[in-house]
Amino acid sequence: MNELERVVRRDLERLIGRLATSVPEGAVGPALRSHVDGAEARLAAAYAALIDDYAAWQLALDEVENLWALAVWRAAFADEPAAPPAVARAA
Repeated sequence: MNELERVVRRDLERLIGRLATSVPEGAVGPALRSHVDGAEARLAAAYAALIDDYAAWQLALDEVENLWALAVWRAAFADEPAAPPAVARAA
């Protein structure tokens, strides 16, 4: 579980805790049930989007870091002096 998942899970656990202590059994009647179902579906979709977007964020961070490391590596080799020319041996 990554850091974002921990934060979102903690938020969800707080919501469930508040609902469990304040909403009596049977409080959601048929007229309100579809609204609750829709809100819960949007919550689940938002959670999935956050996790997907965070994964994309992490990949982008890795890509930028890797490209900068490549730039440093290439620059290190560009600064090295060229090999001395081969000296012809007398036969």
